[in-house]
Amino acid sequence: MDDQIAKSKLERYIKYTQKVLTEMAVYPPDESSLSSKLQYNLSLAKQYFEDSKYYFGRGDFITGLVCIAYCEGLLDACRNFGWLKYEWNLVDKD
Repeated sequence: MDDQIAKSKLERYIKYTQKVLTEMAVYPPDESSLSSKLQYNLSLAKQYFEDSKYYFGRGDFITGLVCIAYCEGLLDACRNFGWLKYEWNLVDKD
């Protein structure tokens, strides 16, 4: 993948993921062991998100894309369990 394309994709991905992380609703499960799994997965997702921004800053856009894709996967898994509610809004309105 061309670096400019990867940079553009990662820049948009970071923007949309930041919006999801800021606006998502969290519905922790009643069972404490499941609630701790939710918190662990949210922590990992946020770490991968921060890693993606780090790699963006270093110009390593491919690694940044990999990190943010892991973040999205963790968020989507938690949403599929009913623990999170959010929508990916991929339309630029700026």
